[in-house]
Amino acid sequence: MRDLLGLTKQLVEGRVSRRELMKSAAMYGAATATLGAGGFSARAATGPLVGFSFPSFDAFRWPHDRHYFQTRADELGLRYIIQGANEDVATQDTQIDAMLSQGIKVLVIIPVNVEAAKKIVERVKREANIPIISYNYVIPSPAIDYWAARDNYLVGELQAKQALKEAKKGNWALVSGPEGIDVARQKTEGALRILKPYIDSGEIKIVSHQWHDNWRQESALKQIEDALTKNNNNIQAVVSNEEGLALGALQALTEQRLNGKVWLCGEDVWPEGARAIVRGDMAMSAWTDLIQMGRVTAEAALALTRGEVPKTNETLDVGSKKIPGMRIQSRVVNKETLPDFLKLTDWLKPEDIGLKAG
Repeated sequence: MRDLLGLTKQLVEGRVSRRELMKSAAMYGAATATLGAGGFSARAATGPLVGFSFPSFDAFRWPHDRHYFQTRADELGLRYIIQGANEDVATQDTQIDAMLSQGIKVLVIIPVNVEAAKKIVERVKREANIPIISYNYVIPSPAIDYWAARDNYLVGELQAKQALKEAKKGNWALVSGPEGIDVARQKTEGALRILKPYIDSGEIKIVSHQWHDNWRQESALKQIEDALTKNNNNIQAVVSNEEGLALGALQALTEQRLNGKVWLCGEDVWPEGARAIVRGDMAMSAWTDLIQMGRVTAEAALALTRGEVPKTNETLDVGSKKIPGMRIQSRVVNKETLPDFLKLTDWLKPEDIGLKAG
């Protein structure tokens, strides 16, 4: 350990590379000390070693994705290292270096930042030449070999179709995530595809539409507060890209005692969102089959180590390369379908959202 501390000092002084430090850390079995905050997991199995880099485990969703991947990886006999980067690009880069030093044969990455991740995966491909899987977000780089992501257009379409069934025509608001992220852009485009005929006919008027960096809930709150003020509370529906944004919108509606009166949707079925559905304050949320996403990713990792082509239902053109992947489908979760949703998944417990168990 004294040697490892000495190497750390040399790194600070610029006398050794970060890669050399990580390799030594792995040899000492001290990878967790050098990886920074986040979980570390490896199974005593005989299969290939997979590295899975998460942006963090703070968001409600990510521990579930980790569990679904681990479950299938264990069934396949894969060994794995899983780390969360505390939403920091430099930490994610460092953690991936450590994984490479420990001999991973495949890298799975959920990027902290999509643009920064392009540089990371291109360096990994150049230096280690291992297969790379982009998870949830599709990193636009020919360095990736496979991707698994939700059908974001479908999410927007599901939301818009449900809104047309249940909400009054008139003044509507759209609450979108970061404009530069394909997830937010595609959900919004999917919704607008369905709404366009009604917008063109004048039956629906989009009185407010904003993009929100970092999916900030307080930003969505302000958007809907402003929209209500400008339209004298005359808004019939709010279509939101994501659950946190929907909860920000709900706060604005509740302040004006419009909760349950203005149609509202979200996406990802957070506990707070599910409770809002139970209360009747939110009409629906959309849930992507993350169980399938985790399983598909583990299976793809194994296939790629064998030189096989993983299961795919879509290819994306990135530069001169066609990259295979899997679009994961989503479903509507509302007050009617929520009990069945809880039975089919381990996403939430009934008692946590105001329902009786069983």
